[in-house]
Amino acid sequence: MADRTVLILGGAQSGPSAAARVRETDERARIILIERARDLDYADSGFAYHLSGEVPALDSLRRGRGDLLQDVYRVEVRAGAEVESIDPRQRRVLVDGQPLEYTALIYAAGAESLLPEVPGLGGAGNVFHFRTLRDLEGIVRRLGTGAARRVVILGGGAGGVDAADGLLRRGCDVTILQRGPRILPRFSPAMSRVAADALVKAGGKVVTAAEVTAAEQHLSSVSALRLANGLRIETDVVIVAAGLRPRTALLRKAGASLLADGAVAVDERCETSLKGIYACGTCVALPHAVTSEPAWSTQAAQADKSAQVAAINAAGGKARMPPVTDTILLRVGDIALGRTGLTRDEAAARAGRKAAAITVHAPCRDPYLREADLVTIDIYYHRGSGRLLGAEAAGRAGVDKRLDVLATALRGGLTVDDLGGLDLAYAPAYAPARDPVNVAGTVAAAVRSGAAPALSVEDIAARPGAVTLVDVRSEPEPSAGTIPGARLVPLASLRDGLEKLPKGKLVFFCDSGQRGYLAARIARQRGRRDAGFLSGGLRSWRAAGQPVTPPVPATPPPRP
Repeated sequence: MADRTVLILGGAQSGPSAAARVRETDERARIILIERARDLDYADSGFAYHLSGEVPALDSLRRGRGDLLQDVYRVEVRAGAEVESIDPRQRRVLVDGQPLEYTALIYAAGAESLLPEVPGLGGAGNVFHFRTLRDLEGIVRRLGTGAARRVVILGGGAGGVDAADGLLRRGCDVTILQRGPRILPRFSPAMSRVAADALVKAGGKVVTAAEVTAAEQHLSSVSALRLANGLRIETDVVIVAAGLRPRTALLRKAGASLLADGAVAVDERCETSLKGIYACGTCVALPHAVTSEPAWSTQAAQADKSAQVAAINAAGGKARMPPVTDTILLRVGDIALGRTGLTRDEAAARAGRKAAAITVHAPCRDPYLREADLVTIDIYYHRGSGRLLGAEAAGRAGVDKRLDVLATALRGGLTVDDLGGLDLAYAPAYAPARDPVNVAGTVAAAVRSGAAPALSVEDIAARPGAVTLVDVRSEPEPSAGTIPGARLVPLASLRDGLEKLPKGKLVFFCDSGQRGYLAARIARQRGRRDAGFLSGGLRSWRAAGQPVTPPVPATPPPRP
């Protein structure tokens, strides 16, 4: 006879994971998993890979644990069943009109997609979300008929960009419509631009500040979308990736404490404010490693960890949910792009004037090897304590490795000085002796100590003419362009030409930032205490969309 009955509401991803862990924790428990849809336990994070053809069979995205849960884990699976209410006092739920009692309940209902209020969009047969297997089946079916190749994606967040990447690899004509000023709004403006450029390079179109006012229908399908600026975009398929919200209406009605965004608040045991009711997956807010405050995220690995913790505790065990870093990694055309911890804006809001940022572009492997592509790393840190607050990374290779290190550093509360001294794996084919993470930490530590002040692209662009810009690259490097008004003083000539530069604040730069940093250190040690460098150099200047012009002639060294 069962000692306890554990009900699990939700069977897409976190629910089945929780069910398996309950059984591993309590062999005698009665476990009932209830899912309102027919599909059970699928990997929505792999949808883009099916669209691209890298996962040929749709069934490969079904984890195949439905039978496993029933046959091996002895879980009672009830697919296609609707939970109508939860009574936390009586520890009872109403399922399709029938009461069902529980000892512990795990709420794993996930998140739901939002549909913009656009006339003509609802009810069309070629409009899909990007969340379920039925969505994916519908998209593939539409694209497989005749010449249907044009796809419009509403929303430029992570889900929309992920869908765009898969469809572009399939050979589709893809347009992303983003209502805000840039795609991937939780990334910095420069990183958002890098992503947009990568999509365009892959053949896509990115339209920002796009307000869709109407959808034209023909034969029950959307044939075109109209924008407020008068643009009309014809399409064969519309994918709605315009945002998500936690699916927590049942918990709200049951009296659980929810956050303003609708996510359910849980403690370190993943228990809600209702005794005996645990929650996991993409409907919960978990403590953030930097702020210690609850933060909602739809990241799959994070959702799985909360499922493990909720299940162990619901089954009578003891487990604690560690703080999360809100790490995300995306494939966008020929680059990888990721972030962890606080965003640039969040870091600034929390630390105020103590917030600082640094950008480096460093080779992902030893430079003497072919394809030693640069990795761009932005780190955000506290100017006073030096503690790392957040980070972003982008590049063609090695981004995942660096992002994992930075996420671990955030979890451990490391400082930028710690980053500079990390002993990381080295082999020429995989990393240089001084890893890009080490470089970022070393530069940030030097800036923090006052050895070489760093200025951002925004600092310089907002005050044109306020500083003397000095390009320290060697000819013919500057022939492709430089920052307007910059003087050319190659680094090798700087010591001889320093006295010829105007009085006042000097800002040195090169292509990636490294030589600009060295130039600033030289100048400051030679008495120019007002010298600094452009963080990220000309690469960051271009990435921000700033103009470049032909350089002025080099400043000659003084005559002996």
